[in-house]
Amino acid sequence: MSILFLLQLLGTCLALILTFGQGFSAEPQKLDRLKIGYASISGNRISLWATQDAGFFSRHGIQSELIFFPTSAQGMPALLAGEVPIYLGSADTAALAAARGFELVIFASNEPTQYKLIVQPHIRSVNELRGQRIGVDRIGSSSYYATKRMLEKLGLKAQDMKFLPVPGGGNQRAAAFSSGNLEAVVSTVERFERAKIPYHVLADAVSMGIRVFGNSFITPRVFRDQNRDILTRFIRALVDASYWLKDPKNRESALKIVSQRLRTSDPAVLSLNYRLYIEPLIPLPYTDINDLRTNIEDLAQENAKLRDFDVARMVDNSFIRQVQQDR
Repeated sequence: MSILFLLQLLGTCLALILTFGQGFSAEPQKLDRLKIGYASISGNRISLWATQDAGFFSRHGIQSELIFFPTSAQGMPALLAGEVPIYLGSADTAALAAARGFELVIFASNEPTQYKLIVQPHIRSVNELRGQRIGVDRIGSSSYYATKRMLEKLGLKAQDMKFLPVPGGGNQRAAAFSSGNLEAVVSTVERFERAKIPYHVLADAVSMGIRVFGNSFITPRVFRDQNRDILTRFIRALVDASYWLKDPKNRESALKIVSQRLRTSDPAVLSLNYRLYIEPLIPLPYTDINDLRTNIEDLAQENAKLRDFDVARMVDNSFIRQVQQDR
């Protein structure tokens, strides 16, 4: 091999390095560290779990850490205190905080919650439910108003029932139901299937036209303003993961994530979660302002500060629009 050839080869390599310097860098890409809080261990968190567990966050330059909070009553204070910059939780709780003066932004949302009116197996009609105990998170919570709306559609008034607060999240309400302390509860059925709790579904919120607002990704306005690139990459990762989940060829990998997160290997429970939360998943998680406004109107019955609060100022769909345009 001639000296001239070696010099030519060296020159070519140097030119490539100068042209594509970053591509040949020995330094790994720096990832932006991001803590993400979320409430509830339920299959409707699958898009967030898949974005984390299947590596979509890291592909988009985010070193993510998921932090679990049992309820939004615990997660929202963590967001407001700056312990987590992004929180997936109740939009209702976010609106209550915003009405008190906290500057918050909803930049993505899940689909409406697939609530069912779940009753003890021996209860087969609405009339049998009258005067019975029905569990809610707390009086004035989103589950409380969802329950009231469903009962009213069935011809029952709030005073016809005995509302019992069961704080701590949906799993605690399911446990109270299982122990016989409740005759009814509004919840998603996968919790009952997972725990093998006998139940009967008396009504379905979506079928009744009751769109109970799903959980939202919430961030302080100042974080949004100072980190638009991070939030764009966050949404890009979330959308990519959602499309990946919906591809039938990834079914087994998706169910493996569900299995690990829900700590179950029951094929029936996994199949149910796939039908409930993956098949109907909307990859572009826009926030429906009309649905949000309807839910906030319920809360305004108990909270005067929400009556004149414009929820539209909380919603920022620009990141999703940008990602949609770029696809």
